[in-house]
Amino acid sequence: MALLCTILVGALCGLLSPTIVLKQRAYIGDTLAHLVFPGLVAGYFAAAAFGLPLWGAMMLGAVVTGLVGSFAVERLERLLNLPPDSAAVLTLTGFFAAGVVAVSRLRGTRLDLERFLFGDVLNLTDLDALLLFIVLFLVAALIFVLRKDWDAWLSDSEFARLMGFRVAFIERLFPVVVTAAVLTGLVAVGGLMISALLTVPAALLPPKSAFSPRTVVFSTVLALIGLLAVFALDWPVGSTIVLVGFVLVLAKAIVVSLA
Repeated sequence: MALLCTILVGALCGLLSPTIVLKQRAYIGDTLAHLVFPGLVAGYFAAAAFGLPLWGAMMLGAVVTGLVGSFAVERLERLLNLPPDSAAVLTLTGFFAAGVVAVSRLRGTRLDLERFLFGDVLNLTDLDALLLFIVLFLVAALIFVLRKDWDAWLSDSEFARLMGFRVAFIERLFPVVVTAAVLTGLVAVGGLMISALLTVPAALLPPKSAFSPRTVVFSTVLALIGLLAVFALDWPVGSTIVLVGFVLVLAKAIVVSLA
């Protein structure tokens, strides 16, 4: 199960990595990891108060705060004329602070938030794998079907809008698919690690389009190498995969500097 879920997470990150890097939205994964945090806590409260399934309630809460936070970032950016990264930092710190305050009210409970922050791929279930597969399939389908619109948005969004491409739809769709990827990937590698996995593949193999087969393959192989290192060294899963990617980035930088 760990092997299967690692492959799915790697492929999913490889699909979205070109857009993340080409659109200069590398901060969005880290932002979403913080935005979903209060939703997880709210979901826990809702499950305890109304007898709802814990896993489902926490995921639903994360979806709500993730999407609300994403659109809040966009609104702050436009209304206050802020740079995207500044709007993201302001929003994520506010949401994360709300989550921390809520957690302070959970003393004595069995809520294991570390699993959602740092991942737990060795204890995933069939349901986790199924959700990962569904999200991977949907993201791949959306990129393939809307590839021309997606590429036009990446190259020049204003010109693409004038030419009749569905830029507005892609702009609304993008935070939704990234939120879905972060939510399904965080239980495997952790929300605080997923942003690196969304960035490293395209940073090492610069893509020219929204879909890059070699980026998907490389991302999957990177995740597998990280998982093998986990079993060999008994290190944390998400951190190990990200560390392997970072070492490869440093190696490429050294090679480029010596060339």
